Amino acid sequence: MHLNLDLLERWLSGWSLARGLPLPQREGGGLVVEVGWPEQLRRHVFVDAGAALQACAAQILQHRVFLKAAVDVETLRRALPPRWTIERPRYLMYRATPMAQAAPLPAGYALQSALEHGAHIIRIVAADGQTAATGGVVLHQGIAIFDRIETAPAHRRKGLASALMHALDVAAGDADRLLVATDEGRVLYLSLGWQELAPYSTAVLAEGQPGDD
Repeated sequence: MHLNLDLLERWLSGWSLARGLPLPQREGGGLVVEVGWPEQLRRHVFVDAGAALQACAAQILQHRVFLKAAVDVETLRRALPPRWTIERPRYLMYRATPMAQAAPLPAGYALQSALEHGAHIIRIVAADGQTAATGGVVLHQGIAIFDRIETAPAHRRKGLASALMHALDVAAGDADRLLVATDEGRVLYLSLGWQELAPYSTAVLAEGQPGDD
């Protein structure tokens, strides 16, 4: 799988669809989504941290506008002035084929599924009815975008994350798979046969820095 703006657009489209947001638009050599949340007004996504991203950053004076690029955090830091805060590293990961073997669901847990904004949502529910783990997958233009995968702290180290990923994998069918992982998630996904495609880093104009709020 080759990383380019087309692939990032397919990833970002799935991300947007899962949240009921407008699809990304191409602008200034990258992509933009009008998110409209109090904590995130807009996000701009670029393949690299070159001139297009830097020109976009120079025009942003408003807090809670995010810049994202398929580069490591050090590269993004060097490309931006100090007023930008760089968040923890993420990784764009992919898998080309379905997982070969299902992971068993631990005793005392049950799977629930639902459809939200076109995303297949899988929840693993504990015996007391609490959600122990959750995640979603969106099918868009031949890509299955895995998203918002999380295990509640009290239910970690029990094999729920692997069981959840296998349940989501069934919903993905034969499509190529994409997700963005944290440091912790990257370790799990590598163990499940996913591959790292590229780093994926984020900058935001933090509160208290020069800007127009």
